[in-house]
Amino acid sequence: MARPHRPILSRELIAAAALELVDRDGRFTVPELAHKLGVSVSSLYHHVDGRADIVEGIRGLLTRPLAAAEPAADWQEAVRRWATAYRDGFAAHPAAIPMLVGQTVGNPDTLAQYDRLAAILEDQAGLSGDDLLVAITMLDTLCLGAALDLAAPAEVWTADGRDTALTRALAGAPDPERDRSRRSFERQLELIIGSLARQVGPRP
Repeated sequence: MARPHRPILSRELIAAAALELVDRDGRFTVPELAHKLGVSVSSLYHHVDGRADIVEGIRGLLTRPLAAAEPAADWQEAVRRWATAYRDGFAAHPAAIPMLVGQTVGNPDTLAQYDRLAAILEDQAGLSGDDLLVAITMLDTLCLGAALDLAAPAEVWTADGRDTALTRALAGAPDPERDRSRRSFERQLELIIGSLARQVGPRP
């Protein structure tokens, strides 16, 4: 009798299966993941160092679009492309965001992408030290919030017929309503880039 099929485990396969559980349930446990893959928990631990390591594997999957972002000679355009790729990667899996922000970033591929951004801001924009760290934090916060906003209902606020500043704004907003998130992200991103450009001033 043929033996039942078992997946050939790898870190990437484990992370991908865990991400499927998170997309479906908003969470995962290691026993649930082992059951989904049809293996024992001990088999998983031959490839990963516990649940936190699996979470970092998920992070690596979500930040993959950053590596594919087109390079740009201008630092401002490079930041736009980095931030947009970041938002899009996380927006595809919004349920994973609370889990990912709950632990220190340790995935090597993700750290490499943050370092790429840091190098752009240091080498091309002239930022350093705390100014550089704050700039990265601003962009990180924007991208995570924008990714969550893309998962929000199309109608975020109820237009209840009352004549208020909010209902007037809703009535005057362009359609489709979903585009509100994109417009907000792009405007906030330009505000951050503009602030950084004013901070560093023209390059000599």
